Amino acid sequence: MVPKVFYQPVYSAFYMPVYRGLHHLAQQSGLWLLLWVAPLVIIHSPQQSFMAPAEGIAALQGGDMLANNDWISLTWWGSLQFEQLPGLPWLIALSYHWFGPSELAARLPSMAASVVAIGLTWRLGQRLVPPSLGLWAASILAVMPLWMRASKLASPDVLVVSLALLAIWALLHSEAYPTQRIGWGLVAGLALSLGLVVGGAIALLPLIALLPYLIRGHRTHRHLANLGLYYGLGLGLIPTAIWLGRSVARYGPLPLHQLTSSWMASLSGGLWQVSTAMPGILQSPWVTAASLGSLLAAIVPWGGFALVGAVLVGRNAELGRRTLWLGYPGVLLGLLIGLKNPTGSSYLQVYPFVALLAAVGLNHLGRLFRSAAPRRYQLMVGLSWVAGVLGILLMSAGSAVLVTPGELIAADLRPYGWLGVAGGLGLLLPWLLAINRWERVTRQQQQLWQWSWLLGPWLLLAAAFATGIWGDFNPGVKLALQTPPVADVLAQNPVHFIQPGRDRDSVLLTVYTPHRGKPLGNWSQLPAEGYAWGSPDQVPLGEAYEVIATVDDWQLVKAPVMPRQLPQG
Repeated sequence: MVPKVFYQPVYSAFYMPVYRGLHHLAQQSGLWLLLWVAPLVIIHSPQQSFMAPAEGIAALQGGDMLANNDWISLTWWGSLQFEQLPGLPWLIALSYHWFGPSELAARLPSMAASVVAIGLTWRLGQRLVPPSLGLWAASILAVMPLWMRASKLASPDVLVVSLALLAIWALLHSEAYPTQRIGWGLVAGLALSLGLVVGGAIALLPLIALLPYLIRGHRTHRHLANLGLYYGLGLGLIPTAIWLGRSVARYGPLPLHQLTSSWMASLSGGLWQVSTAMPGILQSPWVTAASLGSLLAAIVPWGGFALVGAVLVGRNAELGRRTLWLGYPGVLLGLLIGLKNPTGSSYLQVYPFVALLAAVGLNHLGRLFRSAAPRRYQLMVGLSWVAGVLGILLMSAGSAVLVTPGELIAADLRPYGWLGVAGGLGLLLPWLLAINRWERVTRQQQQLWQWSWLLGPWLLLAAAFATGIWGDFNPGVKLALQTPPVADVLAQNPVHFIQPGRDRDSVLLTVYTPHRGKPLGNWSQLPAEGYAWGSPDQVPLGEAYEVIATVDDWQLVKAPVMPRQLPQG
């Protein structure tokens, strides 16, 4: 036996500090959340391409701002486009300045905003009971497919959500620290008003959705009497006011007219219906049901867990701020449904609160799984069997896609097989834990069962990003432009465009053409031996023109030596 005098110094000097350090790290929920989220943000396919038209237009406007050092104009092929405020192009231009132009650089603002929003969801969830629900809520938000997909797009959606969450967190923080309420009110006001310059009219909806909480709880928190909130709202509007003033000074009333028309169109049916008790919603129950159904389908299984959580929060009289936990997402959802043309990305503003309520529901279901009462835990075992069967089906379908010979399946469908295998493999874990359930379930086993519901979506998202299904949205167009002879022509010559529009092909070709020429009305305006992109379906092509390549409905064309002297027709 080794004498204590020999190993005691080593034990004291090395083992105990390492053990204490590891134990301390294990208690850091923020570190675990970072390890959970960071891979999903970092993983991406080597090949990336923009989603058109929205992503491409924003990226092009940001690039033009940087190249021309013009931070006022929003244009598309020389025509003014003031439908939105310039917050997103500004951020893309700054990202291009620091990291160079690329798809990842254009998407970096959304990626950073997503990490911030997930962190704020964690902090907001710590105010629920128990506080550990914050970690579960943030982890759930990170595996919502549409949320993570939007987190890697050059779009304002996630930016608006992160600013709204920052405002809510600052308001709650001012309640916890009354001596700092002016400062945190300033932060809340800044976040709400800066959302306008980034997201435009849609950023007004979080402010309206907060009104029930601000008004009903005014006697308790007195946020409406906080001067810092109003100072912040005013300061946050300064960038918008300066940009709008410079735009009007340069272009006259056109920017105001375009911006007002765009905002009225985007909010049509939303704010005005809500102001009259939402008659449009009440008169269209089928539309409302369809919107709710599409939302729940997009967030399976978290929508079901969130409904359980909403019932629990509503029945918990001891939980404060129920007008925030339930009222804010409820009013916001009503506003979004009332919009004239709501899209899937519009509902992203509700996702953090769906994640918060889903965390409450998942924690409750975990307690049922841990319960010794057969009627309680057998229900959770049955739910786990549903996940297991779905996992087996997904793995079978994915494996079939992967092993099918190439001549029997399109090449662009094969990556979807990895989604089925990865997602199905993760869904097997709740089933495996259920069929091996011990008679006495510990709290650690309960947490493992809860975590198993997150593994499948996490693996599915990782596969979607790694294979380029999400991220490389138009690989065919970009590949065609990178292969000879198109690549050689684009690298060495300016290329004009014949009647460029804002459709998918026009936007992608514009973004990925390095030396853009001028927009032309017809082929006869093309200089001798010049090159141009054009669609023969829109403008018929003369016989003397040489077609270099065809990309979808567009053709890269070279003009003859003297096109004007050739006989027409």
